[in-house]
Amino acid sequence: MSGYLAESVLDEAHGAKRLLLESGLGATPQGLVENPSFFHGFAARPDVVSSALLAVADVAASRYYDAGFRLSDVVDPVMTAGGDRLRCESFSACNGVQARLDLLGSGLDGGEIGFGTTNVDINSPLRSALANVHRNDLLHFDVGRDRLVVSTPDQSHVERKVDLPDRWVRGFAETPAIAAGMTHLAALTGPAISQFLASLPAAQPGRTVFLLPSVRGLREVAAAKPSTVTLAGTGRLAAARRVARFASRLDIFRHDNGASGWVFRLPGADFTLLLSPAAGRGFSGEGGILAALAAPGVTEAGMTVLDFLGWQAVISTEALSARTRLAAERVSHGLAWLGASGKVGFDLLENAYFHRELPLDQDRTVKDHPRLQAARGIVARGGVSRLEDRWDVLAADGVYVYRVTARAGLYQCTCAWWYDFRGARGPCKHALAVELVRLETAPGHGLENT
Repeated sequence: MSGYLAESVLDEAHGAKRLLLESGLGATPQGLVENPSFFHGFAARPDVVSSALLAVADVAASRYYDAGFRLSDVVDPVMTAGGDRLRCESFSACNGVQARLDLLGSGLDGGEIGFGTTNVDINSPLRSALANVHRNDLLHFDVGRDRLVVSTPDQSHVERKVDLPDRWVRGFAETPAIAAGMTHLAALTGPAISQFLASLPAAQPGRTVFLLPSVRGLREVAAAKPSTVTLAGTGRLAAARRVARFASRLDIFRHDNGASGWVFRLPGADFTLLLSPAAGRGFSGEGGILAALAAPGVTEAGMTVLDFLGWQAVISTEALSARTRLAAERVSHGLAWLGASGKVGFDLLENAYFHRELPLDQDRTVKDHPRLQAARGIVARGGVSRLEDRWDVLAADGVYVYRVTARAGLYQCTCAWWYDFRGARGPCKHALAVELVRLETAPGHGLENT
């Protein structure tokens, strides 16, 4: 990734180590900034910080459905400063794993935490150096240099877009809604955490298991139940081995669609792995926010909510509803739009959103959701017709017709997408086109009133 002043380094002088993470283009309260500075101080636990940063980098360098595969061209993690903590995030190359390190105020000494979002350079030599940081080292930790250079408007809008892959952008859009739909299932403490990771089948890293909480931890059962968590691809927890020895508690979260969340509580930090519902399935194609993005006035709701975010590290939806005077559903739609724009994430432990600002071209919100774009194209060419008990959606060839019906609050379609996923990966483009027509002809009345 271009735009860094130099490579990030870990060097040593006068008996102390200094870790400098170089920053790229950043979004801050002052606007777009070249190479922003977010923190200058010390790490309370150098070994925890270095190991957890390596774990985030491990995820960015891995494609989990190819055993042992490592990337040479690794995308740099995204760092967000929220005033009381630093959050460092990455996605795997297969887009099925999201990693996030939350460095809490208790894990950082001697400096103030700023506000903003940027990419940070974690290069191969730095990763090698981080592996040799020990607990008793004195580690000075800098995120960005002690300088600010504000971009010009031309640079901000033409020359200096963040070079994130499309799949990362769509992953950042989908994961907040997925995490917000998770429920806490169980917790492991102390030695049980490492014992659990060691028990996972190393010879079958892509294997999916269903785990049931028990008095001794987690035990495998034959099928998924409301009381189990689906661990799709046991090898996708590999990055957690970097930090497991420090963890005092592992909180486990489940989603009805098979996704799972694993939060390791470390001294002065939390490390989260979010896993997609299947080992070979990326977050970028989940489609869980498409219906919200199709709602009328979603952009206006998103902009209203955005005015009240203020780089908060913890965002209460109830407080947002009270402050914006929007109904809870409208706040949810606004947060979905903000998620699609890379402006919010979701913290499982806090059970709350947080403000993040990826300096992206806002047109990518639609561009990176091809099903929604295709649905709008169907509507624009008049391809949706209402019959007594169904809708007919005309294919692009002008001949074939897909039939869309609504049953128990869920659209069903005769297309291959619905047949393959049955709504588990969001609505197909034909169902989205039907919903767009319904919302246009009867504002405020969508699928829920079918």
